[in-house]
Amino acid sequence: MILVGQYDSPFVRRVAIALNHYAVTFERRVLSVFQEFDAFLKVNPLGKAPALILPDGELLFDSRAIIEYLEAEASEGRKLTPSNGPLQRQMLSIEAAGIGLAEKVYERGIEFSRRSPGTHDPVWIERLDRQINSTLEWLEAELISDWFVGSDMTRADLAVAVAATYAAEKLPKHYDGEQFPKIEAHRQKCEALPAFSSAAYSATEARATGWTPEID
Repeated sequence: MILVGQYDSPFVRRVAIALNHYAVTFERRVLSVFQEFDAFLKVNPLGKAPALILPDGELLFDSRAIIEYLEAEASEGRKLTPSNGPLQRQMLSIEAAGIGLAEKVYERGIEFSRRSPGTHDPVWIERLDRQINSTLEWLEAELISDWFVGSDMTRADLAVAVAATYAAEKLPKHYDGEQFPKIEAHRQKCEALPAFSSAAYSATEARATGWTPEID
């Protein structure tokens, strides 16, 4: 398998970490959706990361769809989705919040890394800030044990930890680990796991495409 995308993307990282967790061997093709947009369009008609090329050449794209496929193929002992109905629904809600958090941090970054000076929309930025903070507050309240759902790591933990690291890297002045201590402790615990550390966030790949942390 070949995973296409950069490790500064929370969506690419979620797939890479899932592949590691499921013990699926893969290669990575580092392509930027900004610097190499034309090349990315050839593996995903939307030009979005990630894309996964299966051994027979079949293409999968969208991190949720890819992880659904990997989860269906995974052995029982490695699955990240609870079989219990109520726990599964809880996981899906928290996973959606984690993915949505990453999406809102990404949108906020677009305002400062991709728009010309003086063209930022303050109303839109304020809305994004409220969405980000509201989601973090909700997730902080939901984390009442070592893991978000049940006694083992699930897709909820994967989504939230990756999103929190993305926020810490991209918005260091907005993501405050002291304000969200449970999320921060959870993030650090997850990032220390081999599946995460083998697909660590790459500030180098971010800088290569013009992304820098918003610190002003």
